[in-house]
Amino acid sequence: MGNSTRFTRRSVNRLSALNRDISLKIFLLISFIIGSTLAFAQYPDENDEEEYDTSYDQNLPFVEIKAAENFANLTQLAKKNGQVILLEMSATYCGFCKTLEEEIIKPMLRSGDYDHVLIRKLNIDSHYPMKDLKGNKSSPFELSSKMGVYLTPTLVFLDGDGNEVSERIIGINTLEMYGGYVDEAINQGIKSINKTH
Repeated sequence: MGNSTRFTRRSVNRLSALNRDISLKIFLLISFIIGSTLAFAQYPDENDEEEYDTSYDQNLPFVEIKAAENFANLTQLAKKNGQVILLEMSATYCGFCKTLEEEIIKPMLRSGDYDHVLIRKLNIDSHYPMKDLKGNKSSPFELSSKMGVYLTPTLVFLDGDGNEVSERIIGINTLEMYGGYVDEAINQGIKSINKTH
């Protein structure tokens, strides 16, 4: 009887250890599955279409932010008219860029109050052919690299010679105050342009 009791206790102890080991593995597996599910929920598949609430846009006139395709022509136009170039450096994957466009830039275009500003967009992750400030072939990626823009959204304010006339605005920190920052940068750019002419 002594051997059989010892054998049973050993079996029970081994069984208990095995159960603890299995329980720990199941717990870790469930934690991994839940964590992975939450992570993927935050980052949708790039093939999935993002759903945005655009119901507020239905009664607004359509506006489009023109692509910056020929910087030589753009800077000549700005120089001729004494305008500031507001260049939105964007990316196709950038959700904050879409917010900036819908909440700030498109309302600027709709308002008609920004005739002194040439507003253009440059998707830095694109490779379509364009012309740089000197009229040479380039791409948005090459131009953004030359300008040292690697984060999106970034707003760059240029004069007719392609020089920056205001401090860049990088990212979005407070959307409620962002329009004021943009207006301040535009006004600073206009003052800078008027000083040189």
